[in-house]
Amino acid sequence: MIKLKNLILNLLSYFDEEERRLVFQSIVIGVVVWAIVFALRQLVHWLFQFTLSYLEELETGFMLLLVLLPLLVGALLVAAIAKYRSAVIHYRDSDGRIHELNDVEGDGLERAISLYYSSEPTFDQVLKGQDGVEARWQLPTFTLAAQKFVATLITLGSGGSGGLEASVTLIGESTAAGLFKPRSQVTAVRQKLSLFDRIAEWWRATDPDDLQTAQLSGIAAAVSVLLGAPFAAAFFATEVMYRRRPIIEKLLYSLLAALVAFFLTHIFAPGETAIFEVEKLFVPPTTPVYYLDVVVMSALIALVGIFFGKFHNWGHHVFYHRLPIVWQRHLVGAAITGFIAIGVVLLVEQLQLGDFGLELVLGTGESVVNAALAGKLTLAVAMIALATKMPATIATIGSGGSAGLLIPSLFFGTMVAAGMADFLGVQPMWLIVPGMTAALVSIVNVPLAAILLSVEIFGSAYMIPSLIALVVTSLLAHDQTIYRSQRQKYSQKQIMPGVSSRRIQVPLAWDGKTLVDLDFRSRFDLNVVGLLERHDESGAPRVRLDVSPTIPLEAGDVLVVLGRDEKLDALEVYLSRVVG
Repeated sequence: MIKLKNLILNLLSYFDEEERRLVFQSIVIGVVVWAIVFALRQLVHWLFQFTLSYLEELETGFMLLLVLLPLLVGALLVAAIAKYRSAVIHYRDSDGRIHELNDVEGDGLERAISLYYSSEPTFDQVLKGQDGVEARWQLPTFTLAAQKFVATLITLGSGGSGGLEASVTLIGESTAAGLFKPRSQVTAVRQKLSLFDRIAEWWRATDPDDLQTAQLSGIAAAVSVLLGAPFAAAFFATEVMYRRRPIIEKLLYSLLAALVAFFLTHIFAPGETAIFEVEKLFVPPTTPVYYLDVVVMSALIALVGIFFGKFHNWGHHVFYHRLPIVWQRHLVGAAITGFIAIGVVLLVEQLQLGDFGLELVLGTGESVVNAALAGKLTLAVAMIALATKMPATIATIGSGGSAGLLIPSLFFGTMVAAGMADFLGVQPMWLIVPGMTAALVSIVNVPLAAILLSVEIFGSAYMIPSLIALVVTSLLAHDQTIYRSQRQKYSQKQIMPGVSSRRIQVPLAWDGKTLVDLDFRSRFDLNVVGLLERHDESGAPRVRLDVSPTIPLEAGDVLVVLGRDEKLDALEVYLSRVVG
């Protein structure tokens, strides 16, 4: 017993206090996030099945008449939450410009990405008087998680078309951040109880890096509950934030939280850990013909992914610019989704394609993917599902419904693969599994998570065909992704809407002149906040943050200029003429 105690103590000594704290926090985050996301998953599935079964028990005429009712009621409720209970999150596009996002509406993963980077110490945060984690504390945490929970339950439970994963990523991020947010009630208790004060001091996250570790852990745990693949979930969380640069240290704690959530799901719902139901695994062949089929299928999915990305951007633009009133936008989106579902039911019934109906369009689409894996989908049904699920999903999410695009991405890849398998007369699973990988790569751009998901759920036999699908789609789709990037261009960066900082190269005509000589401030109505010199007196490059207006400029140096976008545009036009 004494030896065991000494062994444990020696083992703990290998980990410093910071590592022990992060491990404990990841476990707590995994437990808390699991409880919330598991409850949401169960409630969404129950409510959707209740709605669907009620509609399908009606005669066709009544069903088609009433299918719009839950969608429209759900849209009104989500619109009310978005209008009266939401906050604004700022999103930076790939050109460095800032846009406003309603935190409750639409794809939650985009919001989670924006919140993840909100705590990073950046130039624009300093100018706005925000510093590190304080920037994240100024935005909702537990409140946002609760609102997103309700909005997602209403959207998907009433029949909206979309996935659950993007919503739970925002719930996971907000919950994890909320566990560390300073609160006045906690501060009052800390002042009275010294022991509690020491615990709270040890627990809290004051460093942006620690906060981001917690945020990633929350996202990984949430995705793990849905996918039943903890390794893929951890990679997804880091990969979606850092693209193809996963941060290993953060990945470890994300994996720990994901494993905690996975095992809790296995304990409380042992038959529901994996997202898809597979009664029998079919080992794929290793023939050249099969690999050629995978190449062709992957190319088709890449084209579908490129089209869907453009369709997604167009739909979002149309809804938010043509229908700026929140009630109008949500109701129109719900109506479009409902009419598409009605059209599919009539078409399937007219063509006598089987018992498929509303589930081809409404909900997350997991039951249709399961049917495809079981070989129950024909080419005609798969193509109808692909052609109608896309606009229905865009209508639901683009109008502001609370749902995600990761599961629909898997749905689209599955439909292409199932249709091709039926056409070729081969086992559908052989193409569907690498087809899922191809869809995640070409639409979501998470190649490592895509491979891990295929292997964790379907086994290592699908590693080679999934790798082939990854390579083909990566070459064709490049950096295509439905999630707008947080990274800005080097040359310009917007501080707030309409105000940016840009790097301007000093032209030859300004060589030897000072800012006073150029009358820069009054002439261009801009402020110079930095100077990047190619070399100083010693010949080494130097950065000046306190730029004196009397310092002679040298051609090739770079001025960091701050001001209104229209003034900056005018300066760039002027410089293009000077250089020309």
